[in-house]
Amino acid sequence: MMEQIEASEDTGLRILQIMPALPGWGAVWGTKEEPAQGEPGFFTEPVVCWALVEDSDGHRFVTAMAPDLETSELKLMVDMGNFLGYATPTYALDWMQRASEKRAESQSHTS
Repeated sequence: MMEQIEASEDTGLRILQIMPALPGWGAVWGTKEEPAQGEPGFFTEPVVCWALVEDSDGHRFVTAMAPDLETSELKLMVDMGNFLGYATPTYALDWMQRASEKRAESQSHTS
């Protein structure tokens, strides 16, 4: 599951810099459960910008930001275990296969 969070003192995350994303970028997430017949088993969220983020330990990383559908505020996209990768208009990957592999990997760790 994807979790969108705000960078604040509560989360220990601080946004240092934001850069716009090129049109067509998306963050791809697999579903936790096996999809129903005919369902893809993954979903894509549009990336509107990239953020250079620093955590409370000083570790820096880049992550995508997307609009929160309820508030329209930009939120950091933090991986909750089902992140598959970033899609671009020119990058073709079998996301259904990748999502299936990720679910199998997750199930083997919980068994």
